[in-house]
Amino acid sequence: MASPTPWPKSAPSREKSPELKPHKVLVVDDHSIVRRGLVTLINEQHDLQVIAEAANESEAIFAFRQERPDILVMDWSLKQRDSGPLLIALLREEPTLPVLVVSVHDELTHADIVIELGARGYIMKREAAEKIIDGIRVVLSGSFYLSQRAVSSLSPSSAKIVNGITVLSGPWAAKSVATEKETYTAWSVSVVIPVFNSEKTIAKLCQEVTAELSNVESLQIILVDDGSSDGSAEVCSAMHSRYPYTVDFIGLARNFGEHNAVLAGLRHAVGDYCVIMDDDLQNPPSEIPKLLRHASLGFDVVYSKYEKRRHPLYRRIGSAIHNWTARLTLDSPRGLYLSSFKVLSEAVVKQVVKYQGPKPYLDALVLGATARIGSIECAHHPRAGGQSGYSMRKLIGLWCRLVFGFSVWPLHFSVVLWIAAFLALLAQHIVAGFEYLSKPTSLALVGATGLLLSIVGEYAGRLYMLGNAASQFVIKRQSRRATVSLTCYQPSTLEKSDHAAV
Repeated sequence: MASPTPWPKSAPSREKSPELKPHKVLVVDDHSIVRRGLVTLINEQHDLQVIAEAANESEAIFAFRQERPDILVMDWSLKQRDSGPLLIALLREEPTLPVLVVSVHDELTHADIVIELGARGYIMKREAAEKIIDGIRVVLSGSFYLSQRAVSSLSPSSAKIVNGITVLSGPWAAKSVATEKETYTAWSVSVVIPVFNSEKTIAKLCQEVTAELSNVESLQIILVDDGSSDGSAEVCSAMHSRYPYTVDFIGLARNFGEHNAVLAGLRHAVGDYCVIMDDDLQNPPSEIPKLLRHASLGFDVVYSKYEKRRHPLYRRIGSAIHNWTARLTLDSPRGLYLSSFKVLSEAVVKQVVKYQGPKPYLDALVLGATARIGSIECAHHPRAGGQSGYSMRKLIGLWCRLVFGFSVWPLHFSVVLWIAAFLALLAQHIVAGFEYLSKPTSLALVGATGLLLSIVGEYAGRLYMLGNAASQFVIKRQSRRATVSLTCYQPSTLEKSDHAAV
């Protein structure tokens, strides 16, 4: 941890003016020296008074309920975990509570997350003491207070809240503007990401998804490692440690395939809507709000269709065959592109996870669960690193799974073909008798019979696997999210710390 700012030495609090009641401040910081420095600094101001301090989440919630402060000054990292869930919990109880976040982290994504979650200020601990006091006063006045670096790096969604406005007290302050909340921000959202040999992209993907969806009611990211041979599992585990209230990690015992991995993730999803996306950054997280916004129009499922696809030629040909086959066998809507980047409602997810077969085809399950299906154009980026896990062999296997696992169309086709060959044989018998059997006719009959038997054998094999309860997936390891519950924090359950709440 960076060296704490050299705060002024402890001194008795200035006598508060009886005519002007000072603002009540709650200070939350797990570093005892820094916390005491903040308390001393604030108490030296005639218009501010620290009425409570806390070192962890439970103390903070208890002190907040007991004292009802006018402003919360909180550290962004408590016990090496981000304070987002605590901030959300307190703002649910008091939506108008002014919050100033102080942090030792100079990561630009933190400023975005802090503003999107509802705080009104973000400043570094190493800033001069007077700037921290300025920040408290500006936030109390109903405005925003950010460092110049944070203001210049805000995402478009955060910039809508704080940018282009009158400066109040120096270049770090900006007046707030009212913004209309979109429907999807009231949802809890789960994001399922099947991971295969993507150690170089997962960390960035998690950071971007967290930033883009920081304004939803609650966010769950489920990383499902599908038997990767690189360090993907370790990166996923590290993401769970970094975002313990957001990221779930599921590690499968071997490579079961993308659709099996997604189904494993869906079984753990708890959101009102669930986003499914790839692990290689070809699906930009910035497009997730677009899908959710379209779902809010009343769709149970929203597929993305790409403005310009960045897949190699064989993948594009394979996708075209898949979509044509789905149209033929599953009666999918005309023109629908079955993209891996999509949003499902909770009702659809509940129907999809009922499937117990060893070889799922996700889009077949989705199309069978609802007719309220939408589609919207989204960007598609080049692959950020590594190679696709889909070889030609896997694409053929996936096509066979669609055709034989969720349709009897091949049986109908082969029966019709066999009947046609038999009628040709019968016509030859009527015309020329069986003494002369033409070679084309005999080959057609034999070929149709062989095709029918092979298709029947394929279905029989799938029934055999289903009857023997072959596994969809086997979970080798998993790390579930931590939770912050407002109801569980009572005085008797407070964690021990180096300084109890005042």
